[in-house]
Amino acid sequence: MIVFISGGVRSGKSSFAERCAKMIAEPTDSLHYIATALRTDEEMEARIAHHQAQRKHDGWQTWEQPYDLDCIMPMFGGCDVVLLDCLTNLWANELFRDDEWNVHVKVPRIAQQIKQLGEKVKALIVVSNELFCDGVPHERGTYTYMHGLGLLHQQIVACSDVAILMRYGLPIVKKGRWPCGAESY
Repeated sequence: MIVFISGGVRSGKSSFAERCAKMIAEPTDSLHYIATALRTDEEMEARIAHHQAQRKHDGWQTWEQPYDLDCIMPMFGGCDVVLLDCLTNLWANELFRDDEWNVHVKVPRIAQQIKQLGEKVKALIVVSNELFCDGVPHERGTYTYMHGLGLLHQQIVACSDVAILMRYGLPIVKKGRWPCGAESY
């Protein structure tokens, strides 16, 4: 099962995704958190440490994987519930890690990795940001990034069982049935 959750900054998507993963997981399942943020400065280090401490308390295994999801794919199996947070960081890391801003090569590769991971595990929850409300940017890097992210969203939603848009802390189901049950939110 693949669940895609998107929303604006501070819309509640990450905390909702964590709650959803815990509800999907049975006692014999394992919770895994794929963190895609790069450690860039002291502030980011502090945020990462804070989030890791919170998740460790809840029994999560954290994987820091800012790109190349296929490198950790062998670590997962059918009793794993995996939360990938977030696609926007993963995409930026993949797109800008070299001088080849080739959206038509990189987008299908990432989408295929996510699809394969979703087929391998009990559930894959993918969190992403909605960045498309302010119009089309003119700067080449930002345009290429947003264009690729939009294509990724379309491809991942196409292979997802559920797609949810978070608004003001509330989940709005856009595709499929909410796997956690409306009464549990």
